[in-house]
Amino acid sequence: MSVSPDNLSFAASAAEPSGTRADLERLQRRNRQLEEQIQALTMVLQGVANTLSAELDLPPLLRRITLVAVRLTGAQVGAAYVLDAASNTLAPYAVETADQAAGSNIFTPLIPLDPAQSAQFLLDEDTGELRPRLPLTDGVAGYVARTGELTLLPNAQDDPRFSGEQVAHDTAILRMRPGALMTAPMMFKSALTGVLQVARAPGAGAFDVWSLDLMRSLAAQGAVAVTNAQLYRRVRRERDRIIQAQEDERKRLQRELHDGPAQKLAQIVMTLEYSLQLTDAGEPQTVRAELEHAHEMANEAMHEIRNQLFDLRPLALDAENGGLVAALKSFIQRFQKGPGPEFILNADYPERLSHNIEVTAFAIIQEAVSNVLKHAGAAHCWIEVRETEDKLIATVRDDGQGFDSDRVREEYPSRGSWGMLSMSERAGLIEAEVSVASKPDRGTVVTLTAPRQPRAS
Repeated sequence: MSVSPDNLSFAASAAEPSGTRADLERLQRRNRQLEEQIQALTMVLQGVANTLSAELDLPPLLRRITLVAVRLTGAQVGAAYVLDAASNTLAPYAVETADQAAGSNIFTPLIPLDPAQSAQFLLDEDTGELRPRLPLTDGVAGYVARTGELTLLPNAQDDPRFSGEQVAHDTAILRMRPGALMTAPMMFKSALTGVLQVARAPGAGAFDVWSLDLMRSLAAQGAVAVTNAQLYRRVRRERDRIIQAQEDERKRLQRELHDGPAQKLAQIVMTLEYSLQLTDAGEPQTVRAELEHAHEMANEAMHEIRNQLFDLRPLALDAENGGLVAALKSFIQRFQKGPGPEFILNADYPERLSHNIEVTAFAIIQEAVSNVLKHAGAAHCWIEVRETEDKLIATVRDDGQGFDSDRVREEYPSRGSWGMLSMSERAGLIEAEVSVASKPDRGTVVTLTAPRQPRAS
């Protein structure tokens, strides 16, 4: 007679003492509970991941992360910090309590969370101002940011690793004297993006192993979400900058067309109308002089329009027998007979490069030359273009009055001009670099170093 595994298990358990059987039943119940908890946790974390991936605005995103951390770990309060690498500080973006977590639908991405509620909690009760940033040298949060280690303090007030003065920095942000304190780094590709922290009140018990695993998972998901949100913000800023640059360029063209060719065309029209009147009045000798004047203005207007069309798009860059050097030769010809500096072009450029490289390099050199004409007061301007095995190197050098390049960079946000910034941003589009070296009365050197990408045949 065959015996099933179930019958064997039943027979064995029946033969065991009652105490052992009770222990087995207790372990089975605990296993079922753990399975249910794991299943529930998986569903919760999946919901959190979906929610965070749907959120792209940083303050509500961090508020949601903090609310989830507080609720799932059973904490009384939590905080989310974002790293400011420029100042080596942590900026508290969200501080949330258990009451706020209990009253929020944190797993539903379609329901927005009001960042103003968290911002109110970040206000200092005494000054009414936002709480200051936390230097990386201060507090448990600063320690975790420096080391990248998840840190658990069963009792923050009596932990030999951190003094009361250090914990006081975290207390100031959390607005609660912490008992158990757990702090996790938010890391994305080994780079710190911020810190996630939760705390329980003294006497409320320590965090368990489940809470540690939860914080690791939430911090990892939060790091990805914060990185995505920051990238989205940078893309939006870049989009706005491009739109503004396009608007500025349209305004510049409008001014140049209005002040140049449009004015001359208006004068030509008036001159021709006057010539018609002189013809009717029988004064042909005067008519000839007026027509000659109109002819001269028409030539000037045509020359200005051609220059503006060249600035917008040099045809030599598209011609099969053209290229960057041909475009530069055409570009500097217009200045050779003028009152400005003497231009000297040196080119060792045997092979055409990709269209994007040539167009961008020309635009950067054009901007550098424009700066020489406007500001340098130079007697000479040297333009050099050469290729190495893997790079295109172009320099624009003048012997003009120069400037303090470090000071200009510091003042750049408040300056109306954006020539240097424009050159750097254009270079970034082709993975190139632009450097500007200048000193008062020592001239200026602008150097473009771009990857060498041969033109597709």
